[in-house]
Amino acid sequence: MIPIPESGENSELEELRREALKLGFSALGIARAGISPHAERFRDWIQAGMHAGMSWLEKNTERRLDPTHSLEGAKSVVMLSLQYQDEIEAPPSAPKIARYARGRDYHKVMVPMLKALCDHISQSGRWKTWYCVDASPILERDWGEASGLGWIGKNGLLINREMGSWFFLGGIVTDRVLEATPATLDHCGSCTRCLDACPTNAIVKPRTVDARKCISYWTIEHKGDLPAESELHGWLFGCDICQEVCPWNTRPARIHPKIHDDLTPRPIPQSAEEILEFSEVDYLRYFAGTPVTRTGFSGLQRNARALIRESQGKDS
Repeated sequence: MIPIPESGENSELEELRREALKLGFSALGIARAGISPHAERFRDWIQAGMHAGMSWLEKNTERRLDPTHSLEGAKSVVMLSLQYQDEIEAPPSAPKIARYARGRDYHKVMVPMLKALCDHISQSGRWKTWYCVDASPILERDWGEASGLGWIGKNGLLINREMGSWFFLGGIVTDRVLEATPATLDHCGSCTRCLDACPTNAIVKPRTVDARKCISYWTIEHKGDLPAESELHGWLFGCDICQEVCPWNTRPARIHPKIHDDLTPRPIPQSAEEILEFSEVDYLRYFAGTPVTRTGFSGLQRNARALIRESQGKDS
């Protein structure tokens, strides 16, 4: 996180950071707008087909790689993080749901916060702003790294030295010139715990995840029947394994910012079998307004059936 300057210097940055924290964000960083520092890595990833069925990632490439194509005259990229709950208890029988998806949909939570900060940055329309949160064509992790919010770890996620990686990212592109904050050094070192722990070997090399092997992709984005070779390893929606084993997420000194009330984890079904007995009303009672609805009712039941088959295979 950006410390509040004790000297009183850079009061503009101090004021902006205070406003962001007042709105509920966990941290703020600023980068100079331009082409993404990892543009070629993204191009190579797409060229290799590692985005699997996520064809939308092939579109709006120039906008995705360079935010100045989304806002004419853009000078600064303000990146923000919002922590979500990582300490979640669930009965052993319950199918696993990625922690980020246990509360309200983060888009719904972050958009009004980003709009409010846009109003503050624009100074009553003096400056132009454009906000983004996941659904917009921008490489948010790249800009999170460039702005000093963290570094892109070997699992492909942004890691903050103080808070770990259990957070969402949002950004604001503006034509207002704001002082850039320093980037963070890579602190993964020689650690390979995330690569070693991934049960499907989806992290094919440091910072490169092949969606065609990824449990999160299969359980969320994949349409139709799951591939024969897929194994979900108990995950109904998403996967947190590479975060669970990361030392930066488990160290005792890690900071735990206050969690936004809307991100409070909701109750989950007690078993995969229970999900197969759901009516659509039951499904909405548990998951309406959460990221889990992205996979749809039929997709969630597909995943539940796969979990039951896997469990029966282990028992036989």
